[in-house]
Amino acid sequence: MVNRELEEPRPAVSQRALILLLLYFLNTLLVLDKIILSVLLEPIKAEFSLNDSQLGLLTGAAYALCLGVASIPFGIAVDRTNRRNLASACLAVWSGMTALCAMAPNYLVFLLARLGVGLGEAGGGPTSLSIISDLYEHKRRATAMAIFSLGSPTAALINLTLNTQIAHHFGWRGALIAAAVPGLLLALSIRLFTSEPERLNTRTQSAAEEAPPLKETLAFILSQRSLVWLLSGAAISYIVLAGVSSWNFSYIVRNFDVSLHEIGPYFGVAISAAGLIGTYLTGRVADYLGQKNEAWRCWVMALTTVGAISFGTVVFTTSSLTAAVLCTAGLATCATLWTAPGFALSQSLVRARMRGVTGSIIFLIANLIGYGLGPLLVGVFSDLYYATQGEDGLQFAILAVLSLDIIAVFCFLRAAGPLTEDLKRAQKI
Repeated sequence: MVNRELEEPRPAVSQRALILLLLYFLNTLLVLDKIILSVLLEPIKAEFSLNDSQLGLLTGAAYALCLGVASIPFGIAVDRTNRRNLASACLAVWSGMTALCAMAPNYLVFLLARLGVGLGEAGGGPTSLSIISDLYEHKRRATAMAIFSLGSPTAALINLTLNTQIAHHFGWRGALIAAAVPGLLLALSIRLFTSEPERLNTRTQSAAEEAPPLKETLAFILSQRSLVWLLSGAAISYIVLAGVSSWNFSYIVRNFDVSLHEIGPYFGVAISAAGLIGTYLTGRVADYLGQKNEAWRCWVMALTTVGAISFGTVVFTTSSLTAAVLCTAGLATCATLWTAPGFALSQSLVRARMRGVTGSIIFLIANLIGYGLGPLLVGVFSDLYYATQGEDGLQFAILAVLSLDIIAVFCFLRAAGPLTEDLKRAQKI
């Protein structure tokens, strides 16, 4: 057993629960502001007369560019500054930029505002992972990360039910305003009602130890073979997740000749119900099996990714709308189930004052590589396939990107081999 963390006093259960709850809300808004354009693409395309490549740039690369540039500096700040204040400030910035998107008079202004959203969100994720890692020890960390990750299916529910209705009645600008206001209120709540948790370390590491230089942190991360394999699998998985999820609903609208206003609530309920249950159970199962054999944490990630491939194949080949809706729920759930054990492992595989940088690398991968390349790849492939496949071009493009998840499965399986040794090394045992 390698989870021999120092038995230091942690915050009271009620305080931990409050902080985790607020971080769950923060993650919900982080994901919501990231994915909200997926249900607004068609009206935005019509208003600004855009092609699919421009839409792919808007939903992916524009947002991810600024986030990617800012991720590492924010990660360094997480390891050195007050994380509560940082999380609150970042949330206020990206919510304000989402409101600015709603006011954009043209494509260029919208593009610039999405850069601002990416800048704010660059600090939200790494800060949250670092805080949660100090609230919960290794053996319970995947469960805590699962609760944090419930923000994804919650955001999907809001996006596909509430946001589609708001967009139908008040337009896409109204939907963006509705997504921005709660973030500003939550930023104030985090600042007023939470405190900075003590940084808890391993048995031989002083809690007061200074954060190492960035070069030393990066060298340690690269020396952890299981972490390198995990990050590689995460990169591929995020490309698939971002690419497929950004275009999934446009595909359904085009292929089945329906509107998101008509099917959005059904998608929202199906995806969110499966996601909420599946995400929490995956965290619990990973923690339970991980106490018997640490490799199970990686095996669970690989198995859920296989599920994403299977459900996705059905979604984009079936002629049944019902099957497409139900399997979209399975796809959306399985494509994100690996994140709870993955986030937890990434924090356990490094030392305490390296967690901010490690978290920033994960979110850099997710956004610069995943959301930067995924939607754009599908959009470009769709335009290319259109010459030979006509209206079926989008289907071929999505399936091509989905197939990349096979590589992610391989990476997660490889991460299991050196995992126990790397966990011991991170904890200086």
